[in-house]
Formats: sequence, C-alpha cells, structure tokens
Amino acid sequence: MEYGLQLASFVHEVQWRNLEDPLKTKVIDHVIDTVGVMFSGITMQACADARQAAALWGESNEATVVGTTLRLPAPNAAFVNALHGRIHTFDDTYEPGTMHSGSPVVSAALALAERQNTDGLTFLNAVIAGYELAARVAAAVSPGHYASGFHNTGTCTVFGAAAAASRILGLAPTEIAEALGLAGTTAAGLRQHQIDGSMLDSAFHGARAAQSGVMCAQLRQQGVKGPKAILEGPLGFCAVMAPVHDLTRLNRGLGEVFEFEKMTIKLYPTCRFAHGPIEAALSLKRKYQINSEEIANVNLSTFRQSMEVSDRPELRSSFDAVVSHQYAVANALVNGKVELNDIVRYESAAPHIIALMKKVSVTHDKELEKDFPRCWPHYLKISMKNGQTYDFLSQYPPGREQPISSAQVDEKFLHQSIPFLGQEKANKALSLLRQVDQLKHMTPLTQCLACN
Repeated sequence: MEYGLQLASFVHEVQWRNLEDPLKTKVIDHVIDTVGVMFSGITMQACADARQAAALWGESNEATVVGTTLRLPAPNAAFVNALHGRIHTFDDTYEPGTMHSGSPVVSAALALAERQNTDGLTFLNAVIAGYELAARVAAAVSPGHYASGFHNTGTCTVFGAAAAASRILGLAPTEIAEALGLAGTTAAGLRQHQIDGSMLDSAFHGARAAQSGVMCAQLRQQGVKGPKAILEGPLGFCAVMAPVHDLTRLNRGLGEVFEFEKMTIKLYPTCRFAHGPIEAALSLKRKYQINSEEIANVNLSTFRQSMEVSDRPELRSSFDAVVSHQYAVANALVNGKVELNDIVRYESAAPHIIALMKKVSVTHDKELEKDFPRCWPHYLKISMKNGQTYDFLSQYPPGREQPISSAQVDEKFLHQSIPFLGQEKANKALSLLRQVDQLKHMTPLTQCLACN
C-alpha cells in the first residue's frame, strides 16, 4: 500500500473550511497559542545566540522572526521561530505520540506563507495538513520510537513541517510524497539531552524540523525528488527507527477522523509529563486547603516514560526545572500555581520549595503502565505530619478531556506578546489571528507580529 501517496493526497486536498466548526476553532486556537509562545523564548540567551548564528546563514527579507525586528530567509525564520516557541516547552502536545508539533508546523507554514504572500485560508489548510501528518507518523511509531531514544518532536514533526510547506507552495500529490521522502531522510532527534543536555537541545530538534520542512518543500519545487515510500519502505522511517510500528495508523480514517483533535494546549510552562501531577497537586491544595509546611511526604506513581524523563529530585540545570516532577509538584503545593518565571528563575527558587522537593518521591506503577499511551496516568498521594492523607489520580493532563477555552488561549497569547508588542499592537495581532481565514494576504498579520 502506498501510504506516502495517500498521505500526500490528503495534504493536497484537506480544506480548513470543510472541517466541523469546533475543529476549525481548534486549529485557530492552536495557531494563536503557538505564535504566542514564540514570544516567550526571545529573551533567552541561548535563543539570542541562535539568532546571531541564523543571521550568518544568509540574508533575505523573506520572513519575520516574531517579536523582533529580524527578517530572514523563510527556512531560517522558521528555525528561529520554532526555537523560540520550543525553548520553554510551553507549546502544544500530541500525547499519544509524545510529540510537540505546533512550533515546527506553524513556524514552517507562517514563514513560507509570508514569503509567498499567500492568503489566510491557504495558511490554515497548510497548518491542519501539517498537524495531522505529524500526528499520524508519531502514532504509527509510538511508543517504541520514543522509548528507543528518538525525540519525536524532531523526528516526526519534520513530516508535518514539510507537508505544511508543500501545501503553501501548491505542490501536486506526487510532488508532496517526494518532498516527504526528502523530509524523512532529514528526520533527526535523540533524547540524550534529557540526561546531560538542556532545553535548547529539545528546542533545537523542533527548530531543525521546521527549517528542514521548508527546505524540503522548496527542494521539491525546484525538481529534487525524495523516495515516495520513505514511511513504509523496508529501509524507511518506520522500519528502521521503530521496529515495532503500526502502518495502519498512518491512514486509518484519513480525512474523516483527525488525530489533531487529540492535540492539547498547555496551561503550564513545563514538560507535558508534569502537567497531570501539577493538576493533581493544585486540586488537592484547593480542596483541602493544604499547608505545604505541614506535609510529611509526597509520592507520585506513574508510567515508566514519565519517570525516566521527569524523576529529577535536584535542579542542576534549566532542563531539570522544566521537566522535574518534584519541582513542579513542590511549586504547585507551595505557591498554588506554576508560572514561567518559576521555571526561568529556578536558581532563585524559595528554600521551602527546594525543601519540599526532597520530600517528593517518584515511583513506577505496573498497573498505571498498562494504560500508557492511551492515557498518561499519575497518582499523587500527599501524607501530612498529622497522619492525614490525600490522593488524586490524574489520567490525562489538563486540556485533553476538556479543551482549553479560546478565552484562555487569548489570555495566554496576550500575556506573552504584550511585553514585546505593547497592548494595542498585541490586541490587533490577536484580532488578525482570530480572523486569519479572512485575510487576503498574510503580510498585515506578520507585520503586526514584528517589533517596530
């Protein structure tokens, strides 16, 4: 079965305006959320260094780096915007595939749509095509691909970025399949950074996926062809990078059932594995008015991948602050919230937060393991000094069963963008994003997203 050609035909034909209204709104919500988190990475030193490097890769006035005065060739603008959006792992998540596809897909679509000066509908068509393709690839190779050490945010999202870019360029189905073939050859991302790296490494995977996606589509536009069977072939992506895989996930219900519906928007600027524990801690604190100083110990039981990534009882780096279950739970129980400043300024964390971290243990639960990856179960048990215990089972991170509202998405966008654009321009940018389907050209939007 020619999965690549089937997927390429879907990318070529899918129409945002033909989606059900809730799904159309969800696409726009995710675009707004993704563009919004691009602002959050601008001030990070690692991102400033990366911008300087990107400026060396070639000069062009093609595309905007959101929240800055910088303009770059479209592939490089996609790289930087995705890097900014990923650096705090504040971007959206596809939980069944342990993947963050929004930053690579939207960055690729936005940069190339600006270069081509396309209309808003074409941009949205590209976005839903990219999201769906990335999700289906991740679903086909999960959970073994990630468990083997590959980072799905780099390896799988490049297909989505290439799909989005191909749709912007108006490639034919066979050409799209060949662009995806090129993309699969560039698919990369290893999880070693989770042991001795930083959030920049994680963000770099998504950034390279965005850049490669644009480049692969442009290469195919100029006549360069990749292997059409890159996904299903005996030496292709699934066979080589996921010995246990399910090719039927690539096209099951294609065009009728959208894996994108399982994408979730983040309320907290932490690793998605930590969101269930945060929600559990906040729920118990609110319900029982828990005084963190009276806690004797806390136990979090969960599945192995969550434990492998996020069992970090000490903060040795910014990456630890982003992914640590102990830090996330301690912040939630002490402050009653978890905000970006808590993560960015982890080195100045209050002593009682650090002290509470030492009381949080993370253990593997074989019964909870059986439910992964269908859900992401975390069981939190808090024991108080007076002998009282409180517990909460989180099966899904917040946003999975009940989507984050558009109002919450807008609030998050404004919180991230106002420091760079100012109140008036940020409101205008949000208005244009909400009505992006009505734009005849993308330039008014991208101009509004740039600093003066």
